[in-house]
Amino acid sequence: MVDRICVVLEALSVVICLHHLYGKKFRFDIVTVSFLTIEMITMQAIDYFGWPSELSMLFYPIIAVYCVIEFGFDLKKLVINNILNTLIICIFQVSVAVILYIVIDKQIVAGIAPLISNCIILLIVIIVLPKLGINRLSNILKDKEIILIISLITCIGIILFWLINFKKINFLNRYEWFQNILFFVCVSLIGLLVFSVGKYKLKSKEIETELKMHMLYANSFDNLIDNIRARQHEFDNHINTIYSQHFIYDNYKDLVEAQKNYCQIVASENKFNKLLVSGNRVIISFLYGKFSEIDNLGIEVSYYIDINEMQVNVPIYKLVEILGNLIGNAVDALMTTKIYNRLYVLMIEEEGHFNIEVRNESEFINYSEIALFFTKGYSKKGEDRGLGLYHVKSICDEYKLNMLCQNIEIDGINWISFMISSKKETIE
Repeated sequence: MVDRICVVLEALSVVICLHHLYGKKFRFDIVTVSFLTIEMITMQAIDYFGWPSELSMLFYPIIAVYCVIEFGFDLKKLVINNILNTLIICIFQVSVAVILYIVIDKQIVAGIAPLISNCIILLIVIIVLPKLGINRLSNILKDKEIILIISLITCIGIILFWLINFKKINFLNRYEWFQNILFFVCVSLIGLLVFSVGKYKLKSKEIETELKMHMLYANSFDNLIDNIRARQHEFDNHINTIYSQHFIYDNYKDLVEAQKNYCQIVASENKFNKLLVSGNRVIISFLYGKFSEIDNLGIEVSYYIDINEMQVNVPIYKLVEILGNLIGNAVDALMTTKIYNRLYVLMIEEEGHFNIEVRNESEFINYSEIALFFTKGYSKKGEDRGLGLYHVKSICDEYKLNMLCQNIEIDGINWISFMISSKKETIE
């Protein structure tokens, strides 16, 4: 009878502890009562029929099913909370057992200690655990990096234990053979975990960099919008000026010519404003600033931008680096020759894929020389140059992007075109 009560008390402690780990209030419902009944029947059946004690391990899949039914299926949380639950209950059991062994008379400890121990553990779980907020620990351990680091430390600890006891190992002993296998498994896991931690940290750094860039360019974008709104009064003045010009000119031809010239000036001053309705704030803010800077150099910029929020498999800051290097390279080429002055930029996003093209007027370039453009350090502009296109190629290799550089003839003029695409087909 005492054994049956102990089984129920232990199962109840486990269930209540799980509720605390999930951050849920414990209550007796049909699921909980069913679990306790199944657990008691299973344990009693093992004792009654003399089944192997290993069958008590059925407790863990049963408790896992209980968690899925009671709290919903979340694999990461399921594994973490069940491991934590096992550790917490085991720590309580060992601690209470040691204390009881010291306090209670050793002659009667074997008879009443299990019952007293389970009662004390249940009281601790009910009274103490809610004040510790152990569900916060569960949430912290959901961080992938922490799990990887804990696993790495555990493997290192096992290896150190093996090394310390190496000379004492009897290789003919089956149990110690298991220790050897565990050692080599841990060594393999350490290599895998170190790689995973490094990869996770790199991904975290990318996310952090992208967040900083979003904050930087989002503010720039908001400032641009504010400037456009502030210039609304100027726009109204332009409209009034164009409308009132018929009072100045005596004939229709002169009026049309004057209005045409005035409109061209206004359009020229605001030619990049339509960028601001094109999509992703980071990219649009970057392009707006870049185009304005290039326009001040006397280079004629034309563009076609059709993007949304750029939900693609390449970080936004990497796309900005690609655009910056390609545009910078094109501007350097135009400023060096001083013969040509036209630059064209295209960026299209469609269903998770994107196309980028940056081209500038240029003399025809042999394809043997084009092949050298992406070599580290290759440049005609002097020393310590030639890294921009090499960096673009590195990003394309990293994210498996397609890259094409070629001469294109448009209206009898040669252009050198750089195309980047996340699709298999090339850009037309």
